[in-house]
Amino acid sequence: MGALEHVKEIALLVKKYQDQDLYQKIVDLRDEIFAIREENLDLKEKFKQLNEAADISTQLIRKGNFYNRKTPEGVESGPYCLACWDGARKLVNVQLFGHGQYQCGVCAPNKFNRSN
Repeated sequence: MGALEHVKEIALLVKKYQDQDLYQKIVDLRDEIFAIREENLDLKEKFKQLNEAADISTQLIRKGNFYNRKTPEGVESGPYCLACWDGARKLVNVQLFGHGQYQCGVCAPNKFNRSN
């Protein structure tokens, strides 16, 4: 039985004895447990994202003003925006804009020359 189930069980017992102050404290405790559970889930998601970003970092190869990604299986993809990865840890594909020029959809007006 988890902490939340214990709190619910205690709240029912307290309600039987009609101790309103104690019942309110149990309800407040339950709310705090919900908040802690929510925070825990958020932290787990952030931890997962950080681990994924760390894994990706080991796969990135800088080529000029871009990154290419080479997975452990040998699959290469890219090019990815250097600024988006370095700044926000987001892999954003860049697109051919003109002759030898690429543009990131996120960093939009910035144009990068493949030879840089």
